[in-house]
Amino acid sequence: MHQATQHPRSGLRRWAALLALTLLALLTLSGCVRVQAALAVSEDDLVSGQLVVAQVAIKQGDSGPALTIPPELKGKVRAQSYTADGYVGQTVSFQGLSFAEITVLSDAITAGKQYRLSFRRSGDLVTMGGSVDLTELPADRADIQVKVTFPGKITRTNGINDNGTVTWKPKPGAVTEFDAAVQYTDKSGVSWTKWVTIVGASAIGVALLVLALAFFTHRRSVRAAGPPTVRRY
Repeated sequence: MHQATQHPRSGLRRWAALLALTLLALLTLSGCVRVQAALAVSEDDLVSGQLVVAQVAIKQGDSGPALTIPPELKGKVRAQSYTADGYVGQTVSFQGLSFAEITVLSDAITAGKQYRLSFRRSGDLVTMGGSVDLTELPADRADIQVKVTFPGKITRTNGINDNGTVTWKPKPGAVTEFDAAVQYTDKSGVSWTKWVTIVGASAIGVALLVLALAFFTHRRSVRAAGPPTVRRY
């Protein structure tokens, strides 16, 4: 019986998939994992901060987990090697990312979507949501902490709020959800007083424009009528 010949590219794809699964298993099961995130949200909905993703070196020359930076964020995000306390990995620093760009970065740098983070604004309310999946990580092999500083009043959170900075310390063996809601002050938008001033100035401007148009229209009509007729008695 004739045996089908396997295409070389098909074999390469299988090897690549196997290698990716192996790297993921090494990250979640071998050695301790360190994930530290420190973010600051500004009043104009921009996020800056630093993210460390590392693990204890398995062998000599181990560089830890490799993170992928999306091409569209190359100019705003910088990655460099991280080495401390026997951990190896990468530090990702970023400045002035929009809420949408934070979601893109979060989705890109994590294998298997273990880490998820997003921000949304609705009027003066900004909400943060996310999660970290540590279900496959042993209890004694994690050093994970997330800190986010907000500019407004925190109205709801499941983290520890310390004067506007919320901290989460996810536990191994479970999925930890991140949740926070922040009420922004008038500084983050147009205040009521400023709005009244703008509207008042606009009304005055419209009134002056109407008067000017009336004046020029009157002068034009006078010119069209010609010089006044002098009556002789």
